[in-house]
Amino acid sequence: MRPVLFHIGSFAVYSYGVFLFLAFLAGTFLAGRELKRKGLDGSAIYPVGAVAAISGVAGARLFYVLGHWSEFSAHWPSVFDLNMRGLVFYGGLALAVPACLLTVRRMGLPAGKVADAVGLVLPLCLAVARVGCFLNGCCGGEPSGLPWAVTFPDSYTAVHPTQLYELALDLALFFLLLRLRRRVSGDWDLFLLAVGGYGAVRFLVEFFRYHPQASARYLFQGVSLTAAALLLPLAYWRERRAGSEDAKGESDRGS
Repeated sequence: MRPVLFHIGSFAVYSYGVFLFLAFLAGTFLAGRELKRKGLDGSAIYPVGAVAAISGVAGARLFYVLGHWSEFSAHWPSVFDLNMRGLVFYGGLALAVPACLLTVRRMGLPAGKVADAVGLVLPLCLAVARVGCFLNGCCGGEPSGLPWAVTFPDSYTAVHPTQLYELALDLALFFLLLRLRRRVSGDWDLFLLAVGGYGAVRFLVEFFRYHPQASARYLFQGVSLTAAALLLPLAYWRERRAGSEDAKGESDRGS
């Protein structure tokens, strides 16, 4: 665990913040390349990425603070802790999606194609950010006696490295989406697969993750399972419908 990577004078540079920045940087770059592959201006993703970064972090932090109100109500400055311990993905998604949609529409871009480019890189961004979680010592797991269990410096108990579990699953989801991106025909469907796929990943990881309040696990698993159960079938149905319409169009033209 190394929460502070280095110091610039008296200013601490936190590992989580660095890897969060790297996650947004990598995601924006690759999403721009994906837009270019779709025949759009790849540089258009940069203002969208900036809006996603700001609104996503704000929403993720707000969701965490609301869920841990007792920790912050007596000490508001800790809400703006530069260590950024305490971000919730679903809160970031809830605020970033409408903010980015508004930005995309004002720029005159096709929202579905931009959403799919973002969906493609979303699991990669989450994987990079989990490196920061591991170095920061947050989002850890339940006690474990498995050979790969880790013991953080501020504890004597070996725990599941849930940050690394999610990192591996996020990368697997990213490479799966890479293989599917040319086969997915409908706009928004790759984004639906990304968010639904992450729901499945998070649902599994929550079995091993530690929460000070047991109810938090059920909350996150409930939200994750709902996302997976709704969005994955929806994407499948949309693709099947698009395939049927294409086949019907070919038949009509042939007749």
